[in-house]
Amino acid sequence: MEKLDHNITTFGIRNRILIFALIVTFIPSVGLGWAFYTQTKKLLQEKVEQEFHNVINHAQREAELWIKENTVNARVFSNSFVISENLERFLNVKQRKDIAATKEISAITEIMNEYLMLVQSQFQEYQRLLLLDASGEIIAQSTESKKEFTLPADWKDQLAQHRMIIGENGGNETSVNATFFIATPVYSPHQTVLGLLVTESGVQGLKSVMKSVSLSRSTNLSLLFKDGSILDSSTQINQKETAGHLDKESFTKLYDSPMNLSTYTCAHGIKVVGVFAHLPYLSWGVLMEKKYDLAFAEVLELKNITLVIIATLLTFIGFSAFFLSYSILSPLKQLLTGAKRVAEGDLDVKLPVKNRDEIGFTTSVFNDMVIQLRKNHDKLEKLATVDSLTGLYNRKHLMDTLSLHVQRYDRHQTPFSILMADLDYFKKVNDCYGHLGGDAVLVRVGKIFEETLRSIDTAGRYGGEEFLIVLDNAMEEEAKQTAERIRKAVEDSTIIMDGKTIKVTISIGIATISDTISTDNGQLIGMADKALYEAKQKGRNCVVLFT
Repeated sequence: MEKLDHNITTFGIRNRILIFALIVTFIPSVGLGWAFYTQTKKLLQEKVEQEFHNVINHAQREAELWIKENTVNARVFSNSFVISENLERFLNVKQRKDIAATKEISAITEIMNEYLMLVQSQFQEYQRLLLLDASGEIIAQSTESKKEFTLPADWKDQLAQHRMIIGENGGNETSVNATFFIATPVYSPHQTVLGLLVTESGVQGLKSVMKSVSLSRSTNLSLLFKDGSILDSSTQINQKETAGHLDKESFTKLYDSPMNLSTYTCAHGIKVVGVFAHLPYLSWGVLMEKKYDLAFAEVLELKNITLVIIATLLTFIGFSAFFLSYSILSPLKQLLTGAKRVAEGDLDVKLPVKNRDEIGFTTSVFNDMVIQLRKNHDKLEKLATVDSLTGLYNRKHLMDTLSLHVQRYDRHQTPFSILMADLDYFKKVNDCYGHLGGDAVLVRVGKIFEETLRSIDTAGRYGGEEFLIVLDNAMEEEAKQTAERIRKAVEDSTIIMDGKTIKVTISIGIATISDTISTDNGQLIGMADKALYEAKQKGRNCVVLFT
């Protein structure tokens, strides 16, 4: 698709400029009199249409880039392990009917709600984020809302064909309440669709994109809703007029003939000429219009222009078109090449700004966009590997780290040990001091790990109040010493919550890699887990080495 768009853009601009130059070059050969006047009128009409097409095409491209950027963001969020793992857990637990399952479902839903709220807080353009199961039922959402949400009738076909769903929400609502959504699938590790992540955005972002399109003072660019109501227009912005509504006949004429120059009466009762185009993926559209008298005023003036003047002007225009096409296409090709590299995942692109014109400004904006994309990519990468509460690594990162250590042991016999740690009687902490108290304890334990462990060690939250620590280049004795330091630090720590003092202890199980252990991570973790169980049986607040 990117290659096709590149070819169409370059081919269209070059040939429009060359066709324009060709027409104005051959006009003098047509003759004098009425033939000259007719051809000149036709030329001016094409000039107006060309001006409209340039603006419309620009607006369409900007809107498409904006929608694609939102689609990329939605896919990144749906690929988050916070979503996929918890959604898979939710669906598995939902099959059970006991009381414990109900509580676990509530806890999982809360995690997913918090994640959606976190994403929405970082991307202000989103009005709401929703998580749906495979049947389209809402499981979690970033904000509590009574606003209905309905997938389009063909959503399954869209998902199968494009791996995403784009639609509008809000029924017949217009203007401020008009919204659209992008839904992307959430996959399990086996690449089956678990559900859908939906980002719902208002029309404000699209309005900002439309405002970025440069216009002359005599033209007006409007954003139309599917029933003909005007969501936003440059006239409304500049002159503080009401947006209005196109009459049914005018709107039908424009809607049925996209990209064709039409004459009609605008929303303010003035005769205008305009060009309408559909926005990509949506039933909304953009309309560029100009007063009829201003658009064709030059037709009357050109009657008295002499052949000498016309020949001089046409010669000048021919040369100008040639150099203009070169000056436009060269930096434009550079921009398209850079955009293709970004689309392929290369975020180290930085294009040189050669001219201080519109294309130079666009190049600067492109460079700023790539920088912002790179920053957002780094933020999302961190969110995918770090537990948001404790600041420690999450379970996936821990398992990846453990796999690397096992591989290194297989190749170089580099020893390591793992600690499986679990807070004692943590449920009582939650019962006595509430979940905020429990969170404060988890955060404090995370700080203790950071203060106690070496920089080469890796600590993370394995699940709930359970932690997994990988001690690099450490055998049994050193692992026991480290575990004892952690146990003592937790025992001696004090957490103050609303004037109340919270004291906790921790039990730790230790397992050390050896040649008798399978390279499967599960066996080593199972050994540490058995040692932890033995520590619990011995009365808790102790360290046990698996033997």
